[in-house]
Amino acid sequence: MKKVIISLLVAGAAIAANAQDKALLETLVKKGMLTQQEAAQIAKESVAVTPATKSTKSIKIFGGAQGWYTWAEDSVKSGNNAQNPQQESGFTLRYVKLGVEADVGAGWSATVVTDFGTEGAGRNYLDKVVASKKIDLDYINGTLQLGLRKVNMGYEQNMCDFGQLAIERSIATNFFTRGEGLNESRNFGSRTVGVFWDGNITQVEGLYYSLAVTSGLTESTDDFLTSAQNSSALSFYASMGYKNVAEINGEALAYDFGVNFGYAPQGMYNTVVGDSRGSIWGINPYATFNWRGLTFIAEFFLQQYEDYQFNNGICRTPLGSNLTVAYKMDIGEWGAIEPVARWSYVYANGGAVYSEFSGLGFNQATTGYIGVNWYATPSVKTSLGYEFGYFDQESISAGALCDRLYSNSVRAQVQVLF
Repeated sequence: MKKVIISLLVAGAAIAANAQDKALLETLVKKGMLTQQEAAQIAKESVAVTPATKSTKSIKIFGGAQGWYTWAEDSVKSGNNAQNPQQESGFTLRYVKLGVEADVGAGWSATVVTDFGTEGAGRNYLDKVVASKKIDLDYINGTLQLGLRKVNMGYEQNMCDFGQLAIERSIATNFFTRGEGLNESRNFGSRTVGVFWDGNITQVEGLYYSLAVTSGLTESTDDFLTSAQNSSALSFYASMGYKNVAEINGEALAYDFGVNFGYAPQGMYNTVVGDSRGSIWGINPYATFNWRGLTFIAEFFLQQYEDYQFNNGICRTPLGSNLTVAYKMDIGEWGAIEPVARWSYVYANGGAVYSEFSGLGFNQATTGYIGVNWYATPSVKTSLGYEFGYFDQESISAGALCDRLYSNSVRAQVQVLF
């Protein structure tokens, strides 16, 4: 891991030095102190990034960072645990990413992305590590990948961390794709290690699909990277969708709709009842539209899992949804501004959906988010958002023993990309 970090830092330093030399040479040419030919010769002899293999066609270095401030308050309104509001606040570096993508020829490429923020701490600071092969035959067109990445489960979950409309992902997204509970882990969705195929149906423009066979462990499990090869069962995912662009009154309307499906034979892991493992399956239809700066995203979750801790292996069937609306407006030399609103809902069907800040579990949760993003440039985004949450129906499985909880949170974010 240290070798990877050192390599990335050296490569970044080399590119920075090269960029500074180029700017200096251009200035000297403009002032007549060097000819264009002399500057070109000096540039050839300056600092350069040299690939290890001759077949490497290109190397791209990219990254970004996100700093957050969060203030939150949870208030238990009734029940045995009724209490004064609990507050917390503080600053954090949520994402600090540095990545390298190399095209090594013949359709092969490699991508390594690290994340040194708080989000990456639980997975050895790795965000994505894949070897990819592009395939284009008569009836097969797509990309085959092997390594660590997210599976296609949850539209918001699979949006880029730096491309989120709301500052934080919703309670439904976290519940269904990174579900963690009392003495249990739901290994379904998010990052895992496996083989992934993302393909296109060439006969129908815009029709796409994906398939994946992965480890039975995901990032919901501690040390899932080192334990991936020891998982006792594989998990399976598939999806299909259609995206295209239509024209309305001379304006382009981009749309995308589809459905994700997954099955994990031993995706539910419980540490109390004899380290029991139960199956999970889930379905996730979604639809998105973008027209004249207006973005609309809707998705629905339905899962079923075997509950051995509190229900003797009898299945529970939670459901939930997200609805997000944003409108991005150009404000001239000030960049662009984007108001955002999101509604999210989870019904746990006797399981437990947890409040983020108090850790108390309930059978039902509804949250509403309003905020605004300001893009000073395409690479610099500042965000401010408020989210209210209403949790009710005590969950015995979570040991909450309280009837209702109100949550309030305010987040501010500054994001810089390169």
